[in-house]
Amino acid sequence: MSKTLALIVVGLAGIFWASSGVAVQDFFAHSTKSAMELTNIRMCTAGAILILISLRRKNFRLSFRLLNNQPRLWLDLIIYGVIGVVFMQFTYFQAISIGGAAATTVICYACPAMVVIWESFYNRRLPKRGEVIAVILAMSGVFLLVTGGNPTKLLVPIGCVVWSLLSGAAFAFSAIFPKHLFAKKIDPYFLTGTGMFIGGLSTFAVIDDSNWLPFLNSDVLFDVSWIILFGTVAAFQCFNAGLKFLTPEEASITATTEPAASVIISWLIFGTAFGAVESIGIILVMLAIVAPSIIKR
Repeated sequence: MSKTLALIVVGLAGIFWASSGVAVQDFFAHSTKSAMELTNIRMCTAGAILILISLRRKNFRLSFRLLNNQPRLWLDLIIYGVIGVVFMQFTYFQAISIGGAAATTVICYACPAMVVIWESFYNRRLPKRGEVIAVILAMSGVFLLVTGGNPTKLLVPIGCVVWSLLSGAAFAFSAIFPKHLFAKKIDPYFLTGTGMFIGGLSTFAVIDDSNWLPFLNSDVLFDVSWIILFGTVAAFQCFNAGLKFLTPEEASITATTEPAASVIISWLIFGTAFGAVESIGIILVMLAIVAPSIIKR
């Protein structure tokens, strides 16, 4: 795969993720199902599909063997699936149900700032210049989006802000925690699919209704299908496929497609519009994603 095609494929993954957020917003407009119940069906079904896909890869058996040889790694996989993946999805859905897909997705992308702060604290070092700029841009952008520049009022419901930031934190955790599993040659497809499936099974313990039939209703079936097939399976397939041919810096630049696409799709479908100040905030958040890469170059 050429680098240009890899950039397109990874960018497409961001668009798929963004479109799934819009589908979630439409789902909640037509269903009384909770965010955790939607998380349950998404994680179980998408996880099972990704596992079936990864079975065709030679690294699947190797990954399974590595985990069996070091049972402690199974616990790490469970932690990744339950605390990372499930909590990230649940908080994301919960935020969308309160404040919509566009605002939620943009606020979630404050997570690079969280990663910078954690890495600096954990490694006991001062953040690099690009990282400092990224934190400032991300925090400034979220502030402008949420308040419109007036700190005495909120343009986005506080519940949406809180759940979005929690989702961003969970996303940061999911990006940092499994690094030692990748270092042990655990296949990314195996890790993603198995983590999702295990996490999805864990949600049965906290949902009130495990009946999936309401998800098959005609008014939400398209939304649910899109969330699972395109917003999860196709998105992760595209991202993992393209990532092998890109540097981390190049991959981070393509990540800006998700908040940008979410804003555009929300405007086209729901008429969601932002004022000039809030739009500047969105741009600042997207700049925060690419700032470290640009400065490094």
